[in-house]
Amino acid sequence: MKLKTQLYTICILLTSMTLQSCLNILDSTSRNDLTDPTVWGNKEAIEAYLGDIYNQMETESFGYMVLDKAGYPSQLTDEAVRAYTSGTINNTIISESAFAWWKYDVVRESNLFIEKIQESSLKPEEIVLYSAQARFIRAFHYFALVKRYGGVPIITVPQSITNPTNHKTPRSKEEEVYEFIKTEIDDIVKDLPATWNHSVRFKATKYAAYALKSRAMLYAGSIATYGTVQKDGLVGIPMQRRAYFFNESLKASEEIINSGKFKLYDQKLDKSLNYQELFLDKTMHDELIFSIAYSSPDKGHSWDYYNAPYSFKVNYGSVTNPTLQFVDEYENVDGSDGRLVFEDETGQPILYNTPYEAFKDKDPRLSATVLLPFAPWQNNKIEIRNGIIDGDLTITAPNTTDTYGTGEAQITIIGKDGMSGSNDFTKTGFYIKKFMNPTDRVDSGRSEVNWMVFRYAEILLNYAEASAELDINKENSILYINMIRSRAGIKHHMSLDLEKIRKERKIELAFENHRWWDMKRWRISTEVLNNYAADAISIYLIWEDGKLPSEMKYIIKKTKANKPTKTFLPKLYYVKIPTGLTSSHLEQNPGY
Repeated sequence: MKLKTQLYTICILLTSMTLQSCLNILDSTSRNDLTDPTVWGNKEAIEAYLGDIYNQMETESFGYMVLDKAGYPSQLTDEAVRAYTSGTINNTIISESAFAWWKYDVVRESNLFIEKIQESSLKPEEIVLYSAQARFIRAFHYFALVKRYGGVPIITVPQSITNPTNHKTPRSKEEEVYEFIKTEIDDIVKDLPATWNHSVRFKATKYAAYALKSRAMLYAGSIATYGTVQKDGLVGIPMQRRAYFFNESLKASEEIINSGKFKLYDQKLDKSLNYQELFLDKTMHDELIFSIAYSSPDKGHSWDYYNAPYSFKVNYGSVTNPTLQFVDEYENVDGSDGRLVFEDETGQPILYNTPYEAFKDKDPRLSATVLLPFAPWQNNKIEIRNGIIDGDLTITAPNTTDTYGTGEAQITIIGKDGMSGSNDFTKTGFYIKKFMNPTDRVDSGRSEVNWMVFRYAEILLNYAEASAELDINKENSILYINMIRSRAGIKHHMSLDLEKIRKERKIELAFENHRWWDMKRWRISTEVLNNYAADAISIYLIWEDGKLPSEMKYIIKKTKANKPTKTFLPKLYYVKIPTGLTSSHLEQNPGY
């Protein structure tokens, strides 16, 4: 038949690189044809279909943007601001549609696969294995939905595309959706392997399922603790259910921890380099639980292209600028407060041989996550300078080519990487480093770093947070948090509380698209992001006649980023259900 011929000829990347089918592997017509029983006798067609629904998982990886033109989630949090003047929100209020994701077509395809695989000619054990993977993907989809919308319709059978009366399933309660995710995972972990062979190593394992449960149940426990039940439970979870969900998260985390199959990445003596390499290493290392693989040109991404520092860019670049508030969150290696002070006890500016000196005592994860002023990069350095101070004069310029001084003492007034002028330099004095290629410039769609959906450090953090919420397992929690801090190269905690755990989570998981959801589930977004103005630094060279610029000193000033403030409205704890879907059976979320 025609479909069978097509499936033999299309490119299926079920290889060691991606586990994904080509994006156009199954168009709407071929998906309808997949109800044909002859297709389910074709293992290649089954693999192609499964590969396609894997490919549609909303893992919020490198291609996940909430604004146009490289609008990554971190730019709407307290982690960063965006350099671009284009692609921004028209006002200071974060849009309710920024994190919308209502894809019931993906749920339908998962349901169709789960139903039809039972009729296939595969061996019984293969049917069980394929079905378990599809149910994992479906549970993952429901987590993507519930964390945005609260209660959503739970649909476990394929609905007819042509029969609209088949589409009137009402919203379940938020609590029921989380319970559905838990029940699904509990049911499939026995059917998923602990590991896969190398050729299909990016498929879901039982530990990927436990990791999903660990995260999802932690979210549910937080909603029960800090949220408010509204609309008869369509949003919100009753407080009395908090212990149940936190305990379920703990049990899932313990399955992973006690398996002995995972440990923190620790392959480099240099703590900063080790943390940097954690995200660049494409092998199946011991911290990795579940990841999305990339390979250029078949399936690359554009993280480097959009985030390269100004003088290192191919075209765009510079978009994600970490805030000074975020940089200040990093402690010093001795465990002391790491908030930066640029003046001495008398109020006079501290003089630095190079601005990079100001960060020398900080947690090594900072220099692996953020490109700091004058840090080495790609056989050069990040040169960020706002201007020159010569006596009572402060000299700035609109262009990186404008100079000051003469002869050997001549130097550009602003640095090649900003930050004055009209171009899209960093607006904070910092660029992003995490995930970036440290040796080469990378063009659009050519980045190949993999995205870790679940990694072991998160599981340790989940365990510690759930334990702190329940006030149990304190010794284990301290042990696990200190394992992370030891790997980072900073002083251990002697005691632990929820605030310390949340701070550790913010640092360890920075720019991995956790922060937005963490603030929402803790219900602190209205506090942190209301009238939030990003802090920045300004760097000036102190001119000294008779010296070369390389012999002169620098000062650093704390300033405000030239960006509008952010505002988070209470209704944004839930996303608006898309217009046109609400009806008597699908009630809208509060505030819309």
